[in-house]
Amino acid sequence: MSIKNILKRMKNEPPVCGGNDTTIDPKAPKEILSEEMTLFDVTTALDRDYNQSEKENTLEAMRFVSAFAVASGDSTFMYLETGNHLQRYSEKSGNWAIVKEDIFPSLVKLVRERSMAKNNGYHSMTHGLPENFGGSMDIRYSSGEAISVSDNGSPILNWETGYEIAKLFTEAMKGEKEILPDVSSLREIRFEEIRDNGGFTKAVLAFQSDGTGINSKQSKYDNPTIYESSKTVDEKTITAIKKNIEDNGMFAWNRLPSNGYSFNNNKKIDFVFEDGSIITVKNDRLLPGQIRNGFFNIELELTTKH
Repeated sequence: MSIKNILKRMKNEPPVCGGNDTTIDPKAPKEILSEEMTLFDVTTALDRDYNQSEKENTLEAMRFVSAFAVASGDSTFMYLETGNHLQRYSEKSGNWAIVKEDIFPSLVKLVRERSMAKNNGYHSMTHGLPENFGGSMDIRYSSGEAISVSDNGSPILNWETGYEIAKLFTEAMKGEKEILPDVSSLREIRFEEIRDNGGFTKAVLAFQSDGTGINSKQSKYDNPTIYESSKTVDEKTITAIKKNIEDNGMFAWNRLPSNGYSFNNNKKIDFVFEDGSIITVKNDRLLPGQIRNGFFNIELELTTKH
């Protein structure tokens, strides 16, 4: 898109605390015609007055919602996180699921009924805020149409719309789910990074019957020397690695689309199971921010800590 199509309302150079940069894309559609959504990614604080003692831990008490959905083969990979406080770093409840239901027709209808495209193309950044008091929206369609909104100073959706999103996701995530391998059947985790200069880092974490593991690593940099090491990994760390896999739904990542950043596709992890089957995931998957670090957590354990 040409820069002349972007209206800059206010810009601070350099950015100063309290200053605001706002852009509006006048060509961003305020009504989406497509019936085929491919990505739903919405996170926002919500303005809501409520009696905490009466409505604690209910959707009616919600003041924050983060919802993500993307196609996973014939199913839908979903993530929902809600919280009862505006503060983004306060305690929240989040979980993921792969449901066999195609929820995108329902999301297309919700977006249209709640006029979620009405501020499409609006992006506001207030510098110096201690946290994000607003949110962001990234909704994409097979037609190429998209809804993109962000504002770190104010909620981007009203409470009623946030409630409808959370309710839709909560109900859908109760449906029939895809069955993934059990983490207890893992035999090895293999990490590989191939660098442009011919260098590489490879690591294999083999699980032992006593609950520990053996991590064997090879690294090559700018010279011909290959550095090798092998270390024992304690049971507590093995348990933490398996929990990281489960919490972040990593056995489902291989069916998710790429995020489009090609510089991230030089790393991969192979999960090897007792029956010899392998699930390969890369670190360029399209994921919600809350679980995106699952890959890095394993990379860190296999290549740096051990």
